[in-house]
Amino acid sequence: MACNMIEFRPNEQLLAEVYDSRLYLEDIQDVIPAGTSPSDSAAMVKRHVDRWVDQQVYVYHAQQHATLDKKVIEQRMNDYKNALIIHAYEKELVKNELDTIVDDDELAAYYEAHKEHFRVRRHIVAVNYIKVPLDASGVSQIRSLYRSGNPGDIEQLRDLSLEHAAGYQVDADHWITFNELIKDMPLNVDDPAAFLRSNRSAEITDDYYRYFLYIHDFRLRGDQSPLGFEKENIRQRILSRRQKEYLQNRRRDMFNKAIEGSHVEVFI
Repeated sequence: MACNMIEFRPNEQLLAEVYDSRLYLEDIQDVIPAGTSPSDSAAMVKRHVDRWVDQQVYVYHAQQHATLDKKVIEQRMNDYKNALIIHAYEKELVKNELDTIVDDDELAAYYEAHKEHFRVRRHIVAVNYIKVPLDASGVSQIRSLYRSGNPGDIEQLRDLSLEHAAGYQVDADHWITFNELIKDMPLNVDDPAAFLRSNRSAEITDDYYRYFLYIHDFRLRGDQSPLGFEKENIRQRILSRRQKEYLQNRRRDMFNKAIEGSHVEVFI
């Protein structure tokens, strides 16, 4: 946004001038989103101009009074520019060429190789949880199914929940935090660990809803975290490692080709 515009540009609208620096409207047009109303655009321009003026005054006095090693500053500016260029290039490479598909076998293999490092930080549960209005139909069917772990029953329970429930989580393999669960139901739990050790199911009502809860499995804080809870975390780790290796290989290939093509000369 802020640039030193020493040259005069007669065909552009000058917004501000501080010592030998000028700021033109063209310099900040990209920061105004398309479709912004005229009044909002004017306010945004005014804020940018005010910040630019304040910065340029401060920079001018810093240049006059600070002890500057211009070579060091120019080198750092060049290093920063190169870093920006490399970052933009690597971002495009990753976006267009990196394989981002991580299948279940790769997730499981990574988990098995590192599972001692996956520990639960909060109590987590895999549950059938259904919240239905008191006057909802299908309650008797839900009651007969909500404590089942049979895949067919779970599928039927999921269909009933979709049709009748105000909220639900029906999946023996999907893990959520216990705190997240009890925030949505009138269940008073003073000792979550003790509750989870001694309870598998509950049916509770309040003035508006009936709540069905069945706990398929749980992990307490400090326990080994299950694969189902860590899948997205593992996926990001694999992609991060894959990206690092890919960029290292691309950089090595580019260097080797430069050497082979006699584009590199070192004189020491």
